[in-house]
Amino acid sequence: GAGYSTSGPLDFEQAEYQARLRAIRSEMELRGAEMLLVDQIDHLAYLFGYLATAARYQAALIPVEGEPWLIVRELDLGTFLDQSWSRSFETFADDEDSHARVTSAIARLAPKSLAIEKDSNILTIARLNQIRAGNPGMEIVDFSGVIWQHRLIKSPAELAYIRRAADIADHIVTIGAGSIKAGVSDRDSLAAMYEVSIRHGADNTRAAILGRMTGMDALIGGVTGAPWAQGERVFVEATPQYRGYSARLVRPVVVGKTAAAAVDLARQMIAIQDRQIAAMLPGANGGDVDAICRGEVLRQGLKTVFTQITGYTLGYQAVPRVSDHTRIMAPGQTWSFAPNMVFHVVLHTPQLAFSETVVVTETGPERLSRLPRAILSE
Repeated sequence: GAGYSTSGPLDFEQAEYQARLRAIRSEMELRGAEMLLVDQIDHLAYLFGYLATAARYQAALIPVEGEPWLIVRELDLGTFLDQSWSRSFETFADDEDSHARVTSAIARLAPKSLAIEKDSNILTIARLNQIRAGNPGMEIVDFSGVIWQHRLIKSPAELAYIRRAADIADHIVTIGAGSIKAGVSDRDSLAAMYEVSIRHGADNTRAAILGRMTGMDALIGGVTGAPWAQGERVFVEATPQYRGYSARLVRPVVVGKTAAAAVDLARQMIAIQDRQIAAMLPGANGGDVDAICRGEVLRQGLKTVFTQITGYTLGYQAVPRVSDHTRIMAPGQTWSFAPNMVFHVVLHTPQLAFSETVVVTETGPERLSRLPRAILSE
């Protein structure tokens, strides 16, 4: 890897990446691990800036001391050099066994103990078994949840990316709501949402979702090419990412005239969710904040049963996970809110849906969308 220079601008300052590494190495020392295997795509990006593909097995090996070593697909080398600060790596060709290359790299570095993320979406049982077989006598240390926990508190630079994504979300929902008219194809509405997402800087391919609300208490997106019909209820959802960082936003739309009953229901839902958001203060309990929404929805009869969560973590988003549930708002949760955590706060009934991206600040919650909290209709 020697002799290569950075081709593109890094997403974060070198000092921020190094601070992240130091924090993770401190956790390794606490657990008695000489080396850490990182293969979760989100975490390769978080620590090295590299958004790996999942087509072939790629990984980083981080010693407690010394330079990390990355095993990179040769076909992806240009992307790696463009995105990552690291220049300590080896590559493998597509006709090689990438699992064997990672296993042999571990054997060459010969740690007595290797930390792994047992909750990694990339480290399959077969891959772990191969690593064990190729490194007999090496102790395996469970590192599950550690990097996810460290990612909960966002840096100023991370928050800036999320704010940019939230601005893109506003544009997506505005265009989507404005395009939903009787006789217009649902595909045309979705196409308009995707176009504005790209024009405003979204870098992910699933930045917009549309779905008819047909009486099921779930946000199930999908278009068929059918025209919108008078009286249909629709949820418009934006899920853009900027530099990989996600913001999310949902608003309901009614095709044609909005009935008074729908307006009243929207007011009830918004008032309940506003109370929940206002309670997202540093030190507040996740289960208690959830109960504000859950209890009032059930008390007012807006749902007969309430099994969904009312909020979850937002931040860097990579395949294969479509949402980050490191922290959720649900009954029985005992974690506490802290400054610079970010959440997607969601409330839906079979009739309407509202959601917000909310950052917890030192002085309380901040809603990042500038759109009105109302049914967005003609």
